Amino acid sequence: MTRQERTESARVQLSVVAPVIHYHSSPIPTLPTSRKMTPQPPISDSAVVARAIIQSSKLTDQQKRNVYESTLFAQAAADKAHPPTTEQEAIAWYRNYTNTLGSIGWVVQQANFTEVQYNATQGVINETVLDALANDSDVTKQLLSSVSKGMVAYALAGTDSTAANVFDEMSISSSSNFVSFQIGVASADGDNVVLTLWAYIYSSSKDIDSALWYRWNNVKLSMKSSKLVMTLNNGVYSQVSEIIHNKLDAAGKLDSIVYL
Repeated sequence: MTRQERTESARVQLSVVAPVIHYHSSPIPTLPTSRKMTPQPPISDSAVVARAIIQSSKLTDQQKRNVYESTLFAQAAADKAHPPTTEQEAIAWYRNYTNTLGSIGWVVQQANFTEVQYNATQGVINETVLDALANDSDVTKQLLSSVSKGMVAYALAGTDSTAANVFDEMSISSSSNFVSFQIGVASADGDNVVLTLWAYIYSSSKDIDSALWYRWNNVKLSMKSSKLVMTLNNGVYSQVSEIIHNKLDAAGKLDSIVYL
């Protein structure tokens, strides 16, 4: 299958349901606490995790929980230190994010942010993402399919769903002109878990009302991406997983994990 055919295949899957929008040794960060305790929901292969959409493949329930909660914890720590309201703050946010992941058992390979190349004067963000991934020789057919599945699951939830509200609230800055979001695919590698995470940041000269479904036309759009490949050492994370779960629960953060 050619790259163009892969792009079209992924886009067809999504177009059916897409809505139209008019080891580091640093200490585990602390989070603000809340009295409300959130019950632990069932596990799903697809989830919104604050500003991330994560699709998992052939993971146990515990492995999925580890991925969702550890990455949420790192997001919360980075939010506290560097709210990503500008490109500069977003880059600082990712430094904090990856440092936190490293402190709890993830081994992270991170690339610098680079411009997303697109040859169009109009489009939709999700299609721009799929086009870029389809034309990336490092992205396998399986990874592209998993990304598409995650987007489809998110689209099926609906634009007024809890998942969409959480994702947009966390991804879109208060100015409504800057967005920082992630698309991830988690899979098993023996006893460990590998998470491939694409980080996207973009700004627009017009207000953005939907991070993934934003339609741009004759506006100034600047978009960059970075790819993070992470492996979770279960031996390390198992020592802190309960602490992290309890910190997220006490801080009222577990509501930011929405299963699709």
